[in-house]
Amino acid sequence: MTFPLPLAKLLRLQWLFAALAFGFLIASGLTALIAGAPLSAAPVAASLVMFTLYATSLKLPGMGRVGWYRLAMIPAIVVFGGGGVIANVVQNGLDDYASVPVFVVAVGINLYGTILNIIVALGLYRTEDVA
Repeated sequence: MTFPLPLAKLLRLQWLFAALAFGFLIASGLTALIAGAPLSAAPVAASLVMFTLYATSLKLPGMGRVGWYRLAMIPAIVVFGGGGVIANVVQNGLDDYASVPVFVVAVGINLYGTILNIIVALGLYRTEDVA
């Protein structure tokens, strides 16, 4: 893999982040229905709405709105990096999670997305045609 990444590849990696997050949230909601407790304390419905908005922002480069796309990553960094990584590691810890592996997966997903979002916000990618 060469750096900086082409924007098209970066977008695919961000779509993967969104898919992983959606999957985790759906699994958490189903676990709450079946076992009575979710995988984490994240409010499932509100989080799904947030990730839907995030996924919508990933369409902006294809519409020629790369500047807006980069700006959209700022709140994503705050929410996913601040809430999904820093707050969980520093403040909440394992108390809000079903198990240590669930904690590691959840924080890992958010860390992965936050790194990608920082790359975008800083413009550290190669610009090419985005479909």
